[in-house]
Amino acid sequence: MPQPFPATRNTDQSLTQAERTARAEAGMIETAIELLNTVGIQGTTLVAIGDKAGYSRGLVSHHFGSKAGLFRAVLKRITANWTADLHTALDDRTGIAAIGAAIDAHLAHVLRHPEYIRAQNILWGAALDPSSEFKPNVAEFMQIQRESVAAWVRGGQKSGEILPEINPQRIAEQYYGGLIGINSQWLVSPDFDLAAAYTDFKRNMVRLLSAPTTQIRKPDTLNREERQ
Repeated sequence: MPQPFPATRNTDQSLTQAERTARAEAGMIETAIELLNTVGIQGTTLVAIGDKAGYSRGLVSHHFGSKAGLFRAVLKRITANWTADLHTALDDRTGIAAIGAAIDAHLAHVLRHPEYIRAQNILWGAALDPSSEFKPNVAEFMQIQRESVAAWVRGGQKSGEILPEINPQRIAEQYYGGLIGINSQWLVSPDFDLAAAYTDFKRNMVRLLSAPTTQIRKPDTLNREERQ
């Protein structure tokens, strides 16, 4: 995990104020993620973050306003990290190809950043509290993810590779719920076979969505038929 760099270090002297601010905030967020993974949400206080990252509590409060504000920033950072990985994996794919690529990319992301996944799930659990101040951030992220999946399904229906009777929104809910469930089990069960779960999930999703091959109109076949 990247280590935070206190703003007083000599290496910061050549940075602009905006760059120093961004550097300090990044360090505090990474420290918060580390604390969430080691001492949980109760132990991840502004004081603890300041002590571990080398800043004062007042500076942490200045940047994020409150503990809830800090957690919103943590969720934003984790979301941005995953979104970048997803966009790279998709490369303009849609339909079943997009769904398969996204599942593979998510497994790779989880294995590469387990600390992000654990911190994210800890905060998602806390968002279930009726008094949670960052619940809207979690709900917005989940909605965006569902909309992306629904768009892939509609793209596959347009090309004929996904069954037309499939409801894109319902599939998106099941898809995203499946990933959340798989990761929740893995986080609490050390012997859970994460890779196998992803492999089965991908296979079952493709099987559920795929239209019979006779319904898929391939361009070269169409051309031959149209010439006859």
